[in-house]
Amino acid sequence: MNLGTLLGLLLGSGLIGTAAYLSASQTGISLLALYDTVSLLIVVGGSIAATAIAFKMKDVVRLFGLLKMIFKDDGFTLGDVVDDLCDLAEANRRGRKEFEAALQTTPQSMKFRMHMVRDGAELILGGTKIDDIEEIMENMEAYREQREMQEMNVMKSLGVYAPAFGMVGTLIGLVFMLQGMGQPAPDGVDPQAQMGKSMAVALITTLYGALFANFLFLPFADKLKGKNEDKKVQSALITEGMLLIAQKVHPLQVREKLNAYLPPKMRKKPEDE
Repeated sequence: MNLGTLLGLLLGSGLIGTAAYLSASQTGISLLALYDTVSLLIVVGGSIAATAIAFKMKDVVRLFGLLKMIFKDDGFTLGDVVDDLCDLAEANRRGRKEFEAALQTTPQSMKFRMHMVRDGAELILGGTKIDDIEEIMENMEAYREQREMQEMNVMKSLGVYAPAFGMVGTLIGLVFMLQGMGQPAPDGVDPQAQMGKSMAVALITTLYGALFANFLFLPFADKLKGKNEDKKVQSALITEGMLLIAQKVHPLQVREKLNAYLPPKMRKKPEDE
């Protein structure tokens, strides 16, 4: 579980809820006044519909799967990946059987990328040239990045459309409110109070659009973008490691070269092992 995402959602919800509660207490109005089903349908339904028009349906459906990715933490560091690659380098220097055996045991820090490691290993075991291995693995990473950027763009589009549909809902509410001003008020109903209530309902849609966009959709899109950037570094690290393994470079040299991808505090020296 990504604690930063969870903490942000809880903190933001708490602050917004507290502010709404204090405002409602001062005016003597129930918090339920902030809920309106029609406004919710316009903002959420309209945003999803517009996104479905802009993107392929399969990309929109994948949004629900992305929520799991947003809240999921990697559970490992780049230093762990370097350790695993050094272990694979040592196994490859010992021989083909040892290298194949090491691949059968999934390194704990590279489960998310094990398919990339295995593909690189198959190329190594198949006698593929170093330049070809590099090109193939870089192409794999390029297409992965393209796919995940598309997912980020879908989420970002939801953040763009939500405020627009919030304004659409507000305009719809204003149209009905102004139409009602030309009609006589029912007996026992204060016209000014009725107009104020209608105006409040109209503005709720704008509130929903702003909240969904700036508290959910756009932050989620930025989270996906950040994860994509992290994966680019991880993939570059694994590609470099597999190329060094293919050249049967000594594990100590592998570590020294791969340490360039790590922050200083995470780098291990041979004497630390």
